[in-house]
Amino acid sequence: MGRSRVRRLAVVLTALVTMVAGLGVLVTSPSYSASAEAPVTARKAARLHIPAIGVDAGIRRVGVRNGRLAVGGSVRDVYSWRHGVRPGQPGSAVLAGHTWSKGPGVFDRLGQLRPGNRISVGIAAFKVTRVRRVSGLSPAAVRALFSDRGRARLVLITCGDRNNTTGIYRTRIIVTAKKVRRLPAGG
Repeated sequence: MGRSRVRRLAVVLTALVTMVAGLGVLVTSPSYSASAEAPVTARKAARLHIPAIGVDAGIRRVGVRNGRLAVGGSVRDVYSWRHGVRPGQPGSAVLAGHTWSKGPGVFDRLGQLRPGNRISVGIAAFKVTRVRRVSGLSPAAVRALFSDRGRARLVLITCGDRNNTTGIYRTRIIVTAKKVRRLPAGG
């Protein structure tokens, strides 16, 4: 792995630690807007399909802003780091999406997935292997979610267990899926 890729990976890991820790704050308001430093703009990539929970979402590849993944205010799209692993490539492709107390957030039902459920991103197909809720993610735990090595896998992450009094999400829902096959073109 080249130095520039290692450097970019270190920057995004630091940003994602911050993003994961602060995701609940971002998702409480769908009107969240980006700062002037780095607008939340991204070209759309392949779509994410999760039939078991009715997800059909666009994927926005974004950068880092103020040390955080520039997750935008759209509650219907998911976000990935533009320099990260793409779904279907070796390593972990991480997609972050909003859950929103007023619905419908793209990942409102993410915690209902079960091992064996199918997910597709473009022509890449995945099978859910693990669904978990965590109440805190250390920097090391966040780094463990990301890798550009090993078999292709998909990691989906959102907030969970909202405290309706404070509006703060107490956990993160993390779904891991392994690549199982490629879908035929057009399917």
